[in-house]
Amino acid sequence: MMFQVLIEEEAEREFAEVVDFYDEREPGVGQRFAQELRAFFKVVCNDPERFPLASRLTRKAKMPRPWPYSVYFVIKRETSEVVISAIWHGSRKPAELRRRLK
Repeated sequence: MMFQVLIEEEAEREFAEVVDFYDEREPGVGQRFAQELRAFFKVVCNDPERFPLASRLTRKAKMPRPWPYSVYFVIKRETSEVVISAIWHGSRKPAELRRRLK
């Protein structure tokens, strides 16, 4: 079964912030990140259960190198959706992330 991606508001904001951050440092890198993240969403949607649980309902998928980010998501079988909760840099403090995980 193929799942559709739904991105929560906070994760959408994180996505935009990461793109802006990389583009400010070096033009085009943020757009490359965005393209690779969207492609990674497709990988996640093809087989979301292959990724480990980070909490009772939330799974964690690490992006391929060189990106130091993980995508946190919940699988909604009844609607065939993968709901992205966070796009999280590996060095950020986990307390905020724990608050958001389901």
